[in-house]
Amino acid sequence: MWLDSMAKDPKSVSRRELLTFWRKPLQQLKEDVIPTKPATPPTPVPTRPPPLRPPGMMHEIMLQNACIRCGKCVEACPADAIRPLDASWGKKMEGTPAIFARQQPCVLCDGLQCSHVCPSGALIPVYVPKDVTMGTALLDSSRCVTYAGQACDRCKAVCLIEETLVLDEHGRMTVNEDRCVGCGLCEKACPTEPTSIRVQPRD
Repeated sequence: MWLDSMAKDPKSVSRRELLTFWRKPLQQLKEDVIPTKPATPPTPVPTRPPPLRPPGMMHEIMLQNACIRCGKCVEACPADAIRPLDASWGKKMEGTPAIFARQQPCVLCDGLQCSHVCPSGALIPVYVPKDVTMGTALLDSSRCVTYAGQACDRCKAVCLIEETLVLDEHGRMTVNEDRCVGCGLCEKACPTEPTSIRVQPRD
């Protein structure tokens, strides 16, 4: 910048450059003399985890596009586990069905009724619990009391899929992710707060 040259050697600045300087708008003069500070990056808005969807969901984007918000899956659920998302989730997700396992998990009811009443294909029929793929249970060993030497098997006791939750030789709880269907029964049953085991929803 010619101001730097002027500071080093005033004679090096031409008359044309000097006249041009005084004709510049005030804002441009400020930018030349006082370097503009870089803008402070905005504080990132924390995002909440994606919602747990009912049995029969193929993919999150497909569900959002196919769901007609009819509420039939909500009505069909015998455990009252399914509820429509409210407006705080945004326009694309508002009204679509979700399960909040800590409050009321999926009970893998006989016939998996919610997946059979969907008229739009947002949920496809599922016939047996082992074929459900809602998500996977994740265990936080820093919270789970079995990792602190305390006996507990509440999550294992409510699990409906055999050999999904297993105590190792030290009495510590482990998750067999290959067998987990993501119903959330374990998350509801966990005695710690926050819960030591939670379902990571399917993508």
